[in-house]
Amino acid sequence: MRFRGLVLSAVAAILALTAMAGVGNAATLCPGGLSERTLSVSQAGITSFGTMQKLQALPLNAGEYVLTFDDGPRRETTPKILEELSAACVHATFMMIGQRAERRSVVAKLVKLGGHSIGSHSYTHRNLSTLAFDEALNDIKKGVAAVERAVFGNRMTPVKFFRFPNNVGTSELINAAQTQLGLIIASYDISPEDWRGSPPEETMHRLRQRLNATDRGVIVLHDAQDNTVPLVPMVIDELKKRGASIVHLVE
Repeated sequence: MRFRGLVLSAVAAILALTAMAGVGNAATLCPGGLSERTLSVSQAGITSFGTMQKLQALPLNAGEYVLTFDDGPRRETTPKILEELSAACVHATFMMIGQRAERRSVVAKLVKLGGHSIGSHSYTHRNLSTLAFDEALNDIKKGVAAVERAVFGNRMTPVKFFRFPNNVGTSELINAAQTQLGLIIASYDISPEDWRGSPPEETMHRLRQRLNATDRGVIVLHDAQDNTVPLVPMVIDELKKRGASIVHLVE
């Protein structure tokens, strides 16, 4: 019942936002909130990005940040994070683990309903660089297919964003994922390491330090972590204080 209530609450918030969309833009809906623009990576000719995997940086302006979430969906945390994003009128990219998306397809669909972009994070979240090439590539393919089924059902809309588990992928696997599977390799630039499970204040301190070292970039968070739920509004407030804006990636 608790999960059902969370889902209904998140759906209500999203539907309310959708109903108001024709009345004004994000600035109107969220006075004093973060501004947002959309970046189509395919139109920009981007096939990979993220300096933490030594890939090219996204073409972001000063003060622009991309929000991404790994390791979900999880029914206890993902709907709460969706509510926070909806309240701030911003969008993120969710890199889902295939086997989790299969088990939590309702939550996976809820992410899409909120207008967020969808990516794959492998099927098992194993360190793919330690597997035989064929086994690793199969895990990638299986993960993409599982996320597509969970989110889109029979429509099978292609999922193109892919992030390696632990952000580790061999050059051979990166090349195969791009050329054979047509995936966009999505690394990141800034991580507060919320996967450590530290108190939100401690994680936020790490993020501030790393934001001070750059004026733009892709931020990675983890929607499967309990402590990330209270962290998300803290991140949004910090970006507001910095006068930052959000870039929503679409394929």
